[in-house]
Amino acid sequence: MSKSIQRIAAAFLLAFLLLALALGRWSLVSADLTARADNPRRVFAEQLIQRGSIVDHSDLVLAETVPQSGTLIRRYPFMAAAPVVGYDSINYGAAGVEEALDRVLRGPHDFLDQLLHQRQRGQSVRLTIDSNAQRFLTERLRQPGAAVVLSLPDGAVLALASNPSFDPNTLDENWKALSTDPAAPLLNRATQGLYQPGAIFQSVLLADAIERGTVVLTQTLTHPDRPLTLDRLTLHCLPGAQNIHTLADAYAQACPAPFADLAAQLSSTELLSLTQKWKLDQPPLLEIRTSAVPTLTFDLSTTLALQAFGAGQGELTVSPLRMALVAATLGNNGFMPNAFVVKDVQALDGQWEPYLNNAAAPTPIIDPATARTLLGVLRAQGNALGQGGAAFSGNRQHAWFIGLAPADQPKVAMAVLLEDAQNATDAEDLGRAVLEELIAAP
Repeated sequence: MSKSIQRIAAAFLLAFLLLALALGRWSLVSADLTARADNPRRVFAEQLIQRGSIVDHSDLVLAETVPQSGTLIRRYPFMAAAPVVGYDSINYGAAGVEEALDRVLRGPHDFLDQLLHQRQRGQSVRLTIDSNAQRFLTERLRQPGAAVVLSLPDGAVLALASNPSFDPNTLDENWKALSTDPAAPLLNRATQGLYQPGAIFQSVLLADAIERGTVVLTQTLTHPDRPLTLDRLTLHCLPGAQNIHTLADAYAQACPAPFADLAAQLSSTELLSLTQKWKLDQPPLLEIRTSAVPTLTFDLSTTLALQAFGAGQGELTVSPLRMALVAATLGNNGFMPNAFVVKDVQALDGQWEPYLNNAAAPTPIIDPATARTLLGVLRAQGNALGQGGAAFSGNRQHAWFIGLAPADQPKVAMAVLLEDAQNATDAEDLGRAVLEELIAAP
């Protein structure tokens, strides 16, 4: 009898041992199973997260989590902010601020919270975006392109628009159409769109020539308004330009030939170093994704290549955000600010705390005297300064504008890029109108 009991006890002991081993194995792989996108428990858990809100600089709600049919969904009441705010989707991931500050917006959820079945609750985020500026910038950007407005001297993003855009409220149901659309509405053209700088590269070249002491802005030049031919492309001054005699005149009217000549006087190394000095080969620092093209492989071994580069028609491509930072440098005594779009993050106790991700000091790029000289030759119109002109990509004409306002003491800087523009001045017309509205607003 005792031997039978011993055998039964041994069998139970072995069974428990096998069960313990099995449970141990599944505990090791359960994290992977939980993380699988097709795990229905994970999907349901995601739908119960009380994600933090995203608000503009005056606490207008740009994104919030609201109840719907027993779960929680993300709602975007201010669609104009989509290029900045982005989206958060269980099916397609996240973009914009939703992606960049995901951990903050989701909030902490440690082992004890899970054990006690505490609902995951995130912290809110306050942006630098001015909803009024964002609205009228978006309303005026009616064709493919992008625009960025920065405050000075801090570099805060007041408005950032990209067209075409998308409605984050209907992202899931429209994903296939959005992701396959040749117009690329999901691409943030302001931060990731890359274009030849064309005429507005002249600011970089002119600043360098002033600091080298190789130019006199008021000196009369020989035919500064002559066309510039680069292979099959011929470039001209702005339409209607007249009385072009000096380098200052040529700069104000975006005449390409004198600046191609300046570039041809530089070596390949000097020209590439100049673009690197202005950080044109680096993605701008910002919480959301940005892009740039490295200059390491550029071939500038011929005079024609140097001229094309100097005319903004070489291999260099830049984003509107990067060129807004160029304008900001001119208006900020030669110091390039660090752009940022996240102002504050809500602490666990509900108080707002500054978000210090972009607390680095501005970078000195040019001498303050050089910046003041350039401000003096930017074309003044109304209460704004700026320069506009064309850039070409194949047979496509794009229009650029960089500007500053007010004219006497700039408080905002901006860049505008319009794709497939009818006229080289289209971006300038839009940009100056926005600047005038910005400085007129209370």
